[in-house]
Amino acid sequence: MKFALNPAVALLDPLVGMRDRWFLWLPVGIGAGIALYFALPVEPSPLASALPALVFGAAYVGLRRHKGLAVVLLALLALSLGFGAAKWRAERVGTSVLAQRLAPLELEARVHEMEARPGERPRAVLGDILGGDGHAPLPRRIRVTFDPDMLAAPFPPGARIRFTGILLPPPGPVMPGAPDYGRNLWFDGIGAVGYATAAPQLLAGSAGGLDAWRQRAADGLVLAMPAPEGGIAAALMLGLRGAVPEAVEARWRAAGISHILSISGLHIGLAAGVILFSLRLLLAAVPFLSLRFPVKKWAAAAAILSAGAYMVVAGMDVPAQRSFIMTGIVLFAVLVDRLAITLRLVAIAAAIVLLIEPESLTAPGFGMSFASVTALVAAYEAARTRVASWRAGGGWLRRGLLALGGILASSVIATLATAPFAIAHFGRLSVYGLAANLLAIPVTGFVIMPAAVATAVLAPLGLEAPALAVLGFGIRLVDDLAIAIEPLPGAAMAVPAMGQGALLLFVLGGLCLCLWRGGFRLSGLPLIAAGFALWLAGTMQTPLLLIHGEGRAVAAPVGGRLLALPPASPRFVVEQWAERLGLPAPDILPARDVCRRGICTLKLGTGGEVTVASSRATEAPACTAVVIQLKDEALDCPANSLVLTGNDLAGSGVLTVAVDGETRSVEAGRGLRPWTPAYWARSAPTAQ
Repeated sequence: MKFALNPAVALLDPLVGMRDRWFLWLPVGIGAGIALYFALPVEPSPLASALPALVFGAAYVGLRRHKGLAVVLLALLALSLGFGAAKWRAERVGTSVLAQRLAPLELEARVHEMEARPGERPRAVLGDILGGDGHAPLPRRIRVTFDPDMLAAPFPPGARIRFTGILLPPPGPVMPGAPDYGRNLWFDGIGAVGYATAAPQLLAGSAGGLDAWRQRAADGLVLAMPAPEGGIAAALMLGLRGAVPEAVEARWRAAGISHILSISGLHIGLAAGVILFSLRLLLAAVPFLSLRFPVKKWAAAAAILSAGAYMVVAGMDVPAQRSFIMTGIVLFAVLVDRLAITLRLVAIAAAIVLLIEPESLTAPGFGMSFASVTALVAAYEAARTRVASWRAGGGWLRRGLLALGGILASSVIATLATAPFAIAHFGRLSVYGLAANLLAIPVTGFVIMPAAVATAVLAPLGLEAPALAVLGFGIRLVDDLAIAIEPLPGAAMAVPAMGQGALLLFVLGGLCLCLWRGGFRLSGLPLIAAGFALWLAGTMQTPLLLIHGEGRAVAAPVGGRLLALPPASPRFVVEQWAERLGLPAPDILPARDVCRRGICTLKLGTGGEVTVASSRATEAPACTAVVIQLKDEALDCPANSLVLTGNDLAGSGVLTVAVDGETRSVEAGRGLRPWTPAYWARSAPTAQ
């Protein structure tokens, strides 16, 4: 009996002719399932998360001969795999989240990581926590900051300390549509943040281990090289950025080359390439070996092991794992005599990363790295035949021009592919990023990374000094480039951040351009145009007012600036507001100009005012357009006034007020998920 295809399924017949391209969309379907999991307002059950994958998998096995229907079933299977992987990952994390602020507690904890950047407050990730004075169970890990004068020197990883501090729930998004920092922290096992109120006491020193060795090695680089080269070298080789001054990071961001400071596919790929090339060259110089054995495969195997060691030394964070997987797949292709870089291998790498670390989907590093790689490989596949014909019979001049053109084209393609992610996550667009990367990437590839590999090889022998000199020279070249670019007009252009809907349309449009063949590629152009239109529409919906949940940060966009009332705390939230809105650094208004007797007033962009009355207010605030009353008593204001009390702000995270008076709470939009304080507040024991 013939199977009757649904007419809707028959519409997919053109895709059946591109059956060899279906596999390339596997990670897209997995990513869609992960995004669906994160978008749910409530946590799904484990059974509901696992069952769809079993059902659609069985259906595909039984109906795979019906080509049109197979497309639909494969898409549903990939989506359900992503959904199930995200739920399984969340179950593995399983740490609690602090539901409310806890008064000063005396705690004992073990230091997992400590970052102490020059001029900034030291920050530590702590685990194995004891104490709490009978409060609700504390999370598995917490992140705590210290005043600089509390510490003579950073504590080494593994040290056990005692301190008194205040703990807070992890911060959520700074405004609707912004990245969820609390969710990112939760997937790192961190369920609370806070700060110490007194100097910590060292109970036991480090017990050794990899983290302690990494810190000692980083300290050795800082001592052996002048500042800031030593700190940058530690970031490039060990993934520890604590010794990199904020000023350095700022100028590298302005130049569009800050990605070089984070260990990613660029670093691990270059390091593996140095090992592959160097070892193959050495083995090829020995005729007895090169004529009898597959020395290229030996070198590839050594490069895989070296890339794995680099990942471990770099801390095995998500970007390093993602980079190792991609590099490993490319080198494995060399071992089995396959073309090293194809879209199919990129798809395999993306699918593996998403299934192992589903939360990486929301990280800027994942989108930017795979967007650039996918675009570059797709462009290479499209131009491969034509470029080969140009090279054939050409002299050294033509080959040199082709190589130079390839570098230029690669930089343009990578910049265009990653621009939507930079705008969505950072609200910044580096005007000179293309030119800067044209200079910085070759220096990184031909000077910095070979010198870093040589340093790692020679350091155990005590012969690393010449390699360190070359490494420092390369780092100085890149830093001098950033110094030259930073003061240029518009070096880092502030633009309104792109919403998730617009970013999704850009991504789908780019994928259609890269993954389909023929006329189907053009289907990506209207999607990109729709994403651009949606982004522009979002820039016209600037909120009238932004309020942090505790009422200590209140700001309004006025005349192309973000004006904030004092004390504008926490400061990083106010800075993120300006960044998301595409505005310059916020202006914190002086208290003497806008505050009197515990009442502060700010003129709004519409001509009205917002009045904030703190608990120290000695008189009732005027009923202006918006009144934020943090005192217990309520005000009797006209109906056209918006009055927000301390109870309205409590638990809201960040509250935005639109021009029409509509309020939106960030916490309300997060739902009841394991990374939200509201989820854990439901099961918190009631105080007696």
